[in-house]
Amino acid sequence: MHLAIRCTLALASLGLTGCVATAIVGGATVAGSSIHDERPLIQHLDDAAIATKIDTRLALEKDMPSRWVSVEVINGTAILTGYLPTQRHIERAIYITGHIRGVRDVRSELRVGEPKLGGVFSDTWITSRVKAKLWDDREVSGFSIHVETVDGKVYLQGVVRQPRHRRKAVRLARSVDGVTAVIDLMQSN
Repeated sequence: MHLAIRCTLALASLGLTGCVATAIVGGATVAGSSIHDERPLIQHLDDAAIATKIDTRLALEKDMPSRWVSVEVINGTAILTGYLPTQRHIERAIYITGHIRGVRDVRSELRVGEPKLGGVFSDTWITSRVKAKLWDDREVSGFSIHVETVDGKVYLQGVVRQPRHRRKAVRLARSVDGVTAVIDLMQSN
């Protein structure tokens, strides 16, 4: 993670913006986070590339307001969380995602509608509290577990070493005020 911060600061001081800066910082973030990830580096990089393709394809789709969609790819399984305006949009997003090369499976946790402004702030607060608990824990790595919160429902995604790490991560997430449910989408090595 320190590498990503250094790259960001270096780019900011050079005044680089746009796609080049995004690509460099994004690559540094993947490299930095992969150190703590339980997946092999090549799998982590493949998953990150697939997620980028999905994000790009959804953004380029005509009449697809994908700004409220979060994409996480773990070992070729694409997980979509967030909101789209209609069921037709959700079905189209699932279809597009399923046809991206490298996607083995699609799991949709998308909801019809749009987030409420207060809910977005609450979800962001919950996510930060869950991540803090994961980072503070000696057994569970906050770096290897991606946390996404939608309407108080916390989605835990990533690869962990042992099943007991999954159980502990779920317990830690449930202990955060405002969490209405915890969805365990983690995988154990």
